[in-house]
Amino acid sequence: MIYRIAGRGKTVFVTTHYMDEAEYCERVTIMVDGRIRALDTPARLKKEYRGNSMNEVFVRAVEAGR
Repeated sequence: MIYRIAGRGKTVFVTTHYMDEAEYCERVTIMVDGRIRALDTPARLKKEYRGNSMNEVFVRAVEAGR
């Protein structure tokens, strides 16, 4: 359903704690303590945070935000 709606040019916001789901999003925002810590495509975030998965990116973004 999400792909169908997005395919029509609509923006879809997805909230999840499962970072493997974030791999399927065009852009990802990681919030730490109510503040945006990271915002970009999954590929760019993995490069920036030197992570092999979005879970690694999440952990590193949280650690960097503290």
